[in-house]
Amino acid sequence: MVSLPFTRSLRFTTGTELELQLIDRFDARLVDKADSVLADMGNSQQIKPELTKSMIELNSSVHTSVLALHEELSSLARNVREVARRHGCDVAGGGRHLDGDWREQVISDLQRHQNLAVRYGYITKMACVFGQHIHIGVQDGDEAIYLCHALIPYLPHLVALSASSPWLNGVDTSFSSSRFTGQNAFLNSELIENIYNWNEFVALYHELTAIGIIKSIKDIYWYVRPQPALGTIEIRICDMPLTIFHAAMLTGYSRILVQYLLANRVNIVKKHHAVEKYDIFNARRDGLQASYVSPLDNQRQPLAGHILHTVETLTSFTRSDEDSYVLQYIAKYVKKGVNDSDRIRSMIKRAVDLDTVMERMRKMLLSAPRNYKR
Repeated sequence: MVSLPFTRSLRFTTGTELELQLIDRFDARLVDKADSVLADMGNSQQIKPELTKSMIELNSSVHTSVLALHEELSSLARNVREVARRHGCDVAGGGRHLDGDWREQVISDLQRHQNLAVRYGYITKMACVFGQHIHIGVQDGDEAIYLCHALIPYLPHLVALSASSPWLNGVDTSFSSSRFTGQNAFLNSELIENIYNWNEFVALYHELTAIGIIKSIKDIYWYVRPQPALGTIEIRICDMPLTIFHAAMLTGYSRILVQYLLANRVNIVKKHHAVEKYDIFNARRDGLQASYVSPLDNQRQPLAGHILHTVETLTSFTRSDEDSYVLQYIAKYVKKGVNDSDRIRSMIKRAVDLDTVMERMRKMLLSAPRNYKR
C-alpha cells in the first residue's frame, strides 16, 4: 500500500476559507461574475473560484493570531469588493442567498467542478451555499484523526454560533441553518467513519480510491476531516457568518477547543452517533435556543448553557490575552441569544423587501464591534 504522508505543521496555527456571495448591486440577486472579478484580481492565490460562478472564496495565509487573520481577510474582502464594483456587483456573507434559485446557478469552469456536475447533477447546483472552513495545525495524522472524533460533541456549538441561512427560495425554512441540505447529499459527508488512527485512515482512503468512490481527499466531506498536505484538521460545518470578524472569532474558539482537547485527551470509543447527530440537528433547527443532550450521560440541557460551561472551562485553561478576548466575545454572543439567522429574520420583518435585507447584509461584511481595537 502506498503511504499517505501527513505534513507536520506548527501546532495550533490557523487558517480560514470564506465562501462569499457575489451579489448584483442593483437588484441584490446572485450574479455569475466570478470569472470577471477573478480575472481583474490578477494571479492571487488567496482569492479563488468556488463551485458556482456566483461564489468567491477567500483564503487566509497561516496565522498564529486570529486578530491578524481577521485583518488579512478584511483586506482581501476590501480588494475583492473594489474590483467587484467595477462589474456592478459586491460580496456578502451569509450561508444562503435569501431567494436565490438553484436552477439558475452556473457551475465554474474548473475541471473538478465540472466533474462534480456530471456526477451529482442537480445536487451540484443546490450546493450553491456559503460556508466557513477552519484549519488548525496539528503535528501528525494520529492527532488529526483523534480530533476528528473529539470535536464531535462541540460541533453543535459551531453550528449555532455560525448559523446564517434561515431562508431558502424566498421562504423561511424554520431552521437557523439550512445550508446542510446543500452539503449532506454528497457522498462521504457528515461524521468521520469508524477509524481511529492514521493507518486506518490511509487504508480507508486507498480502498475508496481503488473502488472509484473518491479521487482525492477533497471528495471526503466530513464535518471535520484531516488535510495531510497542509498538516491540519479542517472544520467544515460552519455557515459563512455575516461578518468576517465573527468568522475570525469562530476560528479562535475552534483553536482553543483543539488546544484543550489535546492537553486533556478524552477516550474515543467505538459507538453510535445518534445522540451527536440529534444535537447537530437541533442546533441547525433552533440555533442558540436549541437543546443539547450530553453524549456522556444523555442529560438534556440548553445548548447555550453547554457553550457557556465550555467557555468557562476553556477560560481557566487558556493563558493568552487574545484567547481571553475570543472567549469573552463568544460568551457575550451566547448570552445575548441572537445569532446571524435571528438578525436576518429580524431584518426581514422590518424591511420592505428581501433586496433591502441583502443590501444590509452586504454592508455588514466588514463591520466589527465598537470596542475592537485594530
